[in-house]
Amino acid sequence: MIRVREAQPCDVEGIREVSVRNDFPDFNPEDMRRQWVNHPFRREFDGVPNAWVLENGENQIVGSLSNVHLLYEFGGTRIKAGITGSWCVDAPYRNSSMLLLSAYFKQKGVDLWLCGTAAVVTSRVMSAMNVPRIPSPDFDVSYFWITDRQAFSRAVLQKKKWPAALSKAVAAGLWTLDLRSRYLVSERIDVVQLSSFGPEFDCFWQRLRQGAARLRGVRTAASLSWRFGRTLAAGRAIVLALMKAQDIQGYVVLREFSRAHLGLRQYVIADLQALNDSPELLRQLLIAAIQATREKGLAALEWQGWNLPKREVALSLRPQSYQYPVWPLFYRSSTPDLGSSLENPNVWDFSLFDSF
Repeated sequence: MIRVREAQPCDVEGIREVSVRNDFPDFNPEDMRRQWVNHPFRREFDGVPNAWVLENGENQIVGSLSNVHLLYEFGGTRIKAGITGSWCVDAPYRNSSMLLLSAYFKQKGVDLWLCGTAAVVTSRVMSAMNVPRIPSPDFDVSYFWITDRQAFSRAVLQKKKWPAALSKAVAAGLWTLDLRSRYLVSERIDVVQLSSFGPEFDCFWQRLRQGAARLRGVRTAASLSWRFGRTLAAGRAIVLALMKAQDIQGYVVLREFSRAHLGLRQYVIADLQALNDSPELLRQLLIAAIQATREKGLAALEWQGWNLPKREVALSLRPQSYQYPVWPLFYRSSTPDLGSSLENPNVWDFSLFDSF
């Protein structure tokens, strides 16, 4: 007898165990409880599940699907979204895994269903179910700037299982590629590194939301602290801001990411916002991010997602690129009007801020 039910705080240990059994990243169960309890928009999502679990006849958790809540704004209207996170099921029960996805799409209390990190199997399932793709181009392309050629070359050799003796030759080749972009980021950008998300971010959000109508996650100080605060406090992220007097003009959040199997440490751009998507502000923030990555001794800075104006600025700084084998981003809306609006690629500003 297999059944699906809404997850409760007491289930987080079981969710962790099934995740680890299926080779998903390990996590601290207390962190998950804290994420649920301290959600800044908990009242808006009252009654919306944080996750579902799959139980066998012995009441053992054999599968789970997380449902992260995020509040968005689009054209002055607030939109409640449920975002899929880890979807994992033990091998003997995978013929019942669609029960979890069915529960996710049948949930009440949200306006938008988002899948932002679809792996190969999930991408195929979403396509088979005719779930629309997020229509913005290049969402399956990762751009990156190499900031430590030697470390990056070692990772390339390890990934391809080539002899380590080739590292100098690979590094020399990367040096040639690096010449294309290094001169573009040689200017010094005056940014401030912030240690927390203070009330200045609330002021910035009020100005940011007055810009072009885009589907954008609410970025108050409380929501940014919930999203990145623990990572920032642990030293695994930094926040760089462009200031004018006491006002933020734009900011970038860099989160450290380690590919342990390749011995590679890098930053990923977890959030990037500038007033009116100003190309000059975005350019300065990206240059500052590349420089910070190099100064911290990390091997690369990675970029994925965002809207067309932001991607145009990123491409002007000549990154390298990698295309994923499957399309990772899907959505479903609660009303035809919202669905019609979201068919426009220009309204999307999806990024790692929205992915779990």
